[in-house]
Amino acid sequence: MAAEKGVNLGSGGTRGRHRGEPHDPIGSALTATWVLGHVLALFLLGVTVTQHSELEDLMSPLADRSVPDQETTG
Repeated sequence: MAAEKGVNLGSGGTRGRHRGEPHDPIGSALTATWVLGHVLALFLLGVTVTQHSELEDLMSPLADRSVPDQETTG
């Protein structure tokens, strides 16, 4: 398949699209959308983890100051 399109996959050869080949704007747009979606997902995951750890740090002093439950034996 690569040999049919004239792409040399060997070492030291030309890789990728040739200069005369037409540009595919739809493929570029899909690639950009895919990359942007992954970057956004990683950003949101990082924000969620950061907020969760800050909430745990905020709540841990409250738990340390609380009185433990007392069992009543009757």
